[in-house]
Amino acid sequence: MRKTYEESIFRLMGENNKILALLADSGTGKYADIKKLYPGRYINFGIAEANMIAAAAGLAKEGFIPVCYAIANFLVYRAYEFIRNDVCLQNRNVKIVGLSAGVKNNNYGPTHHTTEDIAILRVLPNLTVLSPASPKEVVPLFQKAIGHEGPVYIRLGKAFETEIYEQPPSFEIGKFNVLREGTDISIIGTGSNLADALEAAGTLAKEGISVEVINASTLKPLDVDTVIKTAKKTGRVITLEEHQIAGGLGGAVCETLCKAGIHVKFDMMGLEDTFCQDYGYHAVLKKKHGLSTEHIMDKCRKINRRAT
Repeated sequence: MRKTYEESIFRLMGENNKILALLADSGTGKYADIKKLYPGRYINFGIAEANMIAAAAGLAKEGFIPVCYAIANFLVYRAYEFIRNDVCLQNRNVKIVGLSAGVKNNNYGPTHHTTEDIAILRVLPNLTVLSPASPKEVVPLFQKAIGHEGPVYIRLGKAFETEIYEQPPSFEIGKFNVLREGTDISIIGTGSNLADALEAAGTLAKEGISVEVINASTLKPLDVDTVIKTAKKTGRVITLEEHQIAGGLGGAVCETLCKAGIHVKFDMMGLEDTFCQDYGYHAVLKKKHGLSTEHIMDKCRKINRRAT
């Protein structure tokens, strides 16, 4: 996703001279080309994420579209007060791009993981929260984010994500994409874990279990209509996210169903009130915390038995 995002901002800067590339010691690849080609629209703040966000709010006030880019854990946690007060409270047109969300910084340890960002950001008024599932979705998602008037947070992965689309998909803020139709169980997931959900659904189909897989690439505003429709269709809902269960996608979906008065068999998959303090490949960390393809299949089998 990192490479696709950097190619996208480089291309869009050539089309829109209001876009500014702001970063906090995270620029590689196309950012070197941006610095060379658009030196007046490139600002590297170094390890000063809060300062970057504050400056972005001021630049947005003057009519620019600043895109703040850094490793997600530092960008979100260090600069949270500035995101809240300078960007969201003032409703500034700032785009915040967090790299390596979830446990994608696998070998850097718990200080470099971003597993609470959905929870603390979706409560902020005026902020749109987006989360692409694979590299090809980054392209239309980022373009819509740039065209959206107001603050946007984009929760990126990093590298080596499994591509789930043949071509860049259609994307609309506030709309989910149904990746696979099903009748027995609904998996509503976000981020690169959707590739695991699709793999699990393919295997379960051979066992006679029909799983609907839905890409929640907009975490706020939530696609209430699709949540209600799939819940009524299957009667069994599982949410999937590389994030703490508390306050994340699962909580948002549960709030929606409760408010609508819809009763379903419901479960959530994510980190269960724990930090990821393990080291290793991304797949190893997902397995350690119950987010592997095998864990998804087991969860589906259990909820399917429980509902019959």
